[in-house]
Amino acid sequence: MMRICLSLLLAVSATYAQTEPFAAVARKSFIDLLKLLEKHPTVEVETHGARIEEGLRIEDVSWKGLDDETVPAFVVRPEKATGRLPVIICLHGSSGSRDSMVTKQFGPGEWMRYGRDEPHTRMLGWARELARRGYIALSMTQRGLDRRGPAINTQSNVLLTQDRTGMGAVLHEIRQAVTYLSERPDVDPQRIGATGMSFGGITSFYMWVIDDRIAAAAPLCGGVGSVDYFGRKGRMSYHGTYWWVPGMLAKGDQADFAAAIAPKPLMLWAPTEDIGMPKEGVDQFVAKVRPAYQQAGKPSGFVVHQQPGKHSFTMAAFEAMFAFFDKNL
Repeated sequence: MMRICLSLLLAVSATYAQTEPFAAVARKSFIDLLKLLEKHPTVEVETHGARIEEGLRIEDVSWKGLDDETVPAFVVRPEKATGRLPVIICLHGSSGSRDSMVTKQFGPGEWMRYGRDEPHTRMLGWARELARRGYIALSMTQRGLDRRGPAINTQSNVLLTQDRTGMGAVLHEIRQAVTYLSERPDVDPQRIGATGMSFGGITSFYMWVIDDRIAAAAPLCGGVGSVDYFGRKGRMSYHGTYWWVPGMLAKGDQADFAAAIAPKPLMLWAPTEDIGMPKEGVDQFVAKVRPAYQQAGKPSGFVVHQQPGKHSFTMAAFEAMFAFFDKNL
């Protein structure tokens, strides 16, 4: 069995000799860290109805994840489109849901988080907007968020006692979504992307690492940079248990895995004042990963946006993400 270690990852990222065997080793190593099976998971999806709005077909679907968890999602697609379309898996942040991503309103707006008495401002309707622009968008509520209690950190703590990980449980469901999408007759299985904000940013990044069926990913403010740097210099209480993958740094930091996966297209939206991904850690990530894409002859496959700003899903972030997928899917 192939296993990966820190020295191998460092050698890979130092020589930039990226080949599919290196990517396969990196994927297998991270899957092991997450306590998951390497084989793509199966899934049986139920459709609970569909509606037509604004020239879009919105399907209400769900499936069973691990621990008999029900995973609710919407599939939004142009009603009259024909043939196989590219698809983007849309993953919300900790205060969102599948519903917040498919509102008719597109852009920053007021949203009432489940269990709260006061609304907050967040990016609304962005999965629906991707469908308006020609994509199939799968908008799913992630485990431990919104109405899917207990909270993800509580679940992660309990899963650790079972030799499992919270991040692995979350990613298993997204892998099931990829299986489902790959089997749909209206989806081009070679053009499946993943993106998300904050919590959804880190889950889209790790999906890009572990699942070869993800053709491109664009994590937005997703805590991507350096786990090592964040553990030494960042505000350690900022990220919940789910973010800290046990044993990870014994095998490699985020940049080491990304360098091994290169040149698969990747975009980071990394505001310089985002407390969840300090600029210094992002700089280290870029310094190690960019040469891997250059050596592979695909420097444009790695896109990083580091402009002033805080942890926020802005219109500029959406347009950058859309442009990235428009080019790479």
